Amino acid sequence: MSRCSGRLAAGMAAWVLTGAPAHSHALAQRYDLPLPLGYFLVAAGAAVAVSFVILALFWRYDAGAAARSSGPSIQGAIPRLVVLACRIIGVSLLALVIVAGLLGNPGPFKNITPVLVWVIWWVGFGFFCAFIGNVWGLINPWTALFDLAEWLVRPKRLSLRVSYPRWLGVWPACALLLLFAWFELVAPGRDVPRNIAIAAALYSALTWAGFVVFGRDAWLRHGEVFSVLFDLFGRFAPLQLSAGRPWRWALRPPAAGLLTRTPLSPSMTAFALLMLGSVTVDGFMETPLWAGFAERLLGTTPTGVDPGAYMVLQSALLIAGPLLLAALYLAVVAMMARLATARVADLAGLFVLSLVPIAIAYHLAHYFTLLAIAGQFIIPLVSDPLGIGWDLFGTTLYRIDIGLVDARFIWYLAVVAIVTGHIIAVWIGHATAYAVFDDTKAARRSQVPMLVLMVGYTVMSLWILAQPIVEPSVK
Repeated sequence: MSRCSGRLAAGMAAWVLTGAPAHSHALAQRYDLPLPLGYFLVAAGAAVAVSFVILALFWRYDAGAAARSSGPSIQGAIPRLVVLACRIIGVSLLALVIVAGLLGNPGPFKNITPVLVWVIWWVGFGFFCAFIGNVWGLINPWTALFDLAEWLVRPKRLSLRVSYPRWLGVWPACALLLLFAWFELVAPGRDVPRNIAIAAALYSALTWAGFVVFGRDAWLRHGEVFSVLFDLFGRFAPLQLSAGRPWRWALRPPAAGLLTRTPLSPSMTAFALLMLGSVTVDGFMETPLWAGFAERLLGTTPTGVDPGAYMVLQSALLIAGPLLLAALYLAVVAMMARLATARVADLAGLFVLSLVPIAIAYHLAHYFTLLAIAGQFIIPLVSDPLGIGWDLFGTTLYRIDIGLVDARFIWYLAVVAIVTGHIIAVWIGHATAYAVFDDTKAARRSQVPMLVLMVGYTVMSLWILAQPIVEPSVK
């Protein structure tokens, strides 16, 4: 999710309780660790390394069993009424976001648009797609409205169906993901309802333009950034949905969708690395190390760091962070390529899927507090979405329980999530290596550079997550 939702959550809590501003990601309290932070970091890295040793020594790859386990075990059709209901919900929520943002109360604390977009949809729905199943295709409001428009004008077609350039890949989705990350992390006024509504309207127009030019399905696969993103998250989920007449569902083992022998395209590989890199940058922006660096580089005025200069610095970090991650990843893949007669691009497209559990784990650890605390604001706001004094469902007097989660819970959730995500990533990397490399020993050796990258990323992720949670001086 975003720093703006963290500011929104803390600001709302302070507004409700004290009327004073707050400056924190989500919690005002800190947790005094029972052991020095370094102990936790070393233990987490060691747990990932030990999982690698166990897999290397005792796990044996069975291609037939892997193929059977990655396929659906239980499946069925989705009733058309359920599909219709999902589409109506998606269109209604998009309309609510735009109408409330443009016509409702301009304050982010009294308008449903910021909480609905940043917390309920971007965080909560993202968790749902990762841990339950990617249902975005069912509720995508732009698809629903375009399909309705085509039904109304039939037998004519709205789409020109221009052939989508193969070389373009999902680079449009990459560009839009970077723009979206900039909007949620850097842009001024990113939690202002009107700005969110305008952004939603502009993105709607862009998406429909892509549908008209290239066709709905082509643009969904290559340019509609949220379809690409949630599909990547949905590969981890046990519930698999496939479009058709009728829509179908299937159950499979968790993370089985990440096991594949078909490499992702270079643009899709870049998209996955950008996804992981941007959320890491989000966390790093909240550390004292970054704050101190910005102050030393930009200097301070009586009112603090110059906002314009700081925005430029943040933008540079947002670009540099994913590029650095991509450089490290490609260096690791280049080492692996020496052990097989395979192109670096093909190996990069295969093993990048092992990073998806890490991205999901970081999302869970970093943003769970926002969903637990800021998500409660949807209860009073659903009765007064425009902030004009309504009480439609009698919930406007609901008081937020900011003690629902504490810093201790969040810290241990972060430890468990990060370590578990990296262990799953190690397993996916092993399974992929055994499927790609003919020689078993070569497959094992190929994972050593990846292990070094994952152990380092484990330690760095936990250190970043610890900064706003734990006491700076530990025992």
